[in-house]
Amino acid sequence: MKIRSVDEFEFIERIKGRLPKLKNAALGIGDDCAVLPYTQDKYLLATADMLIEGVHFDLSRVSMYKVGRKALAVSLSDIAAMGGVPKYCIVSVGVPQAMAAASLDDFYSGLLKLASDFSVELIGGDTNRSEIFICDVCVIGEVEKGFLARRDGAKTGDSIFVTGSLGGSIKGKQYDFIPRVREARTLVGSFKIHSMIDISDGLSLDLYHITDSSKVGAIIYDDCVPVSQNTDSKKEALSAGEDFELLFTAPSDITEEALSKKLGMPVKKIGEIVSKAEGVKIGKEKGRKAELKKRGFKHF
Repeated sequence: MKIRSVDEFEFIERIKGRLPKLKNAALGIGDDCAVLPYTQDKYLLATADMLIEGVHFDLSRVSMYKVGRKALAVSLSDIAAMGGVPKYCIVSVGVPQAMAAASLDDFYSGLLKLASDFSVELIGGDTNRSEIFICDVCVIGEVEKGFLARRDGAKTGDSIFVTGSLGGSIKGKQYDFIPRVREARTLVGSFKIHSMIDISDGLSLDLYHITDSSKVGAIIYDDCVPVSQNTDSKKEALSAGEDFELLFTAPSDITEEALSKKLGMPVKKIGEIVSKAEGVKIGKEKGRKAELKKRGFKHF
């Protein structure tokens, strides 16, 4: 069987199924970060993301500065999704021998500028020769035990919210987005957040990550999905990915007005959590409902 015949997330479940029961970690594979014991009041968070030339970026179209910025930003977004604060990063790179030293300098300039913005310290890594440019960034953070946000906490009756707008990230947002660390910290510190994830694979696919983990269903209101001005396509807003906004669920008495005011940015209620038996649906015109397809970015 070829790897391309296996869904990316099915493959992750295959690996997960081979692992022994966790003895020390509080949470392993299956969320945006691993959760590790730390202090009496806090957990450590750990996440890693790999970016590969020709898959995640095209160096004929984007600068190494922006690649370096994105390399760290995607992992900071994972920390945000768990309600945490990023503290340290470890950066490993595979570098073609023909690459100019100045290009690698630009990569680290972009990464270190964002690291400075979020008070993240670069503490190590690895460097190897490679046919194409590859970077892998591990970020370590921390979160108060009472503030930890996971994918598996959504409850029937919850409202579903999203920050910002979706779609059109390919026009530049995928490199320039601001990880929602501040917003996530405000959410977990000011509201009862039952579940949360960052939108990296696409709204519909990431919503399924929440519903599958929480063993619930969901209904999305088609006309409430906030579509970015960079796209005219609702389909793209639902599935394109790399928006890196926060998708979260909270009790039904929390309003989008209260959330928007507290965060200082638009927050939209886009649906509600229902029973698992009802499935994951999208509400169309005239009250019609249809299955929300599991569409989004997958590597295979």
